[in-house]
Amino acid sequence: MLNRYNKKGGFIQLLVLIETSSKQKQDQFLNLIAQENPLWEEAIKKKTITIERVLKWDPVYLSEIFSRLQPLTIAVAFRNFPPAQLEQVLNCFSSTDKRKIQNLISETQPSPGEISTCAMKVITEVRELMKLGVLKMDKIDPELLIPENIEESLNSKGHAISHIDTAIGETTQSKKPAASTGSHEAVTVSVDVPSVEVESFKKKIIALTNEINHLKSENALLKSKLEQIKKIA
Repeated sequence: MLNRYNKKGGFIQLLVLIETSSKQKQDQFLNLIAQENPLWEEAIKKKTITIERVLKWDPVYLSEIFSRLQPLTIAVAFRNFPPAQLEQVLNCFSSTDKRKIQNLISETQPSPGEISTCAMKVITEVRELMKLGVLKMDKIDPELLIPENIEESLNSKGHAISHIDTAIGETTQSKKPAASTGSHEAVTVSVDVPSVEVESFKKKIIALTNEINHLKSENALLKSKLEQIKKIA
């Protein structure tokens, strides 16, 4: 599955596909991804936008998002949410619009498919506002920032860990006694790389990779700010 997305921009394409899929399909996609590369699955989960996650943001940003959506979309998308969260959404609107949405919730009986579709519209709108720079993720939810060349980073990290796991497996095999040759003496095979050192090396690789990803994220953020400064200038 990952082959078609293993290119620059492929991660965001896959992410949007999963975000706008039903819960059942999301789980199926994630299971397939986990089998191919667990690091991709972990990254997808961290970068996925959900309505529950959006509702944790500052009300100022929520107002910016919801003001761009139709009242019917809001009414259908949030109708089954707990009263406290529904009230949080309604507080983003004027008294007139708030009553309109409440009336729509009372008067309509959408199907599960329609509710899911409207929820996806909310997420799609959030992703579009992020793309346009209206929503600044470095201030709102930094974990949602997607580093440049994240595909290459995830694949490199995956290959590094795979090689280390292979080395550990070979080391473990080399520790096993040789097959009996009829002699009563046990034959011991020397191990060139102690497992403790291999495990330490594995941890260093992961730490360095995380640091590289962090630096790439900062670099992308600085580039974005520089472009904004140039536009103002």
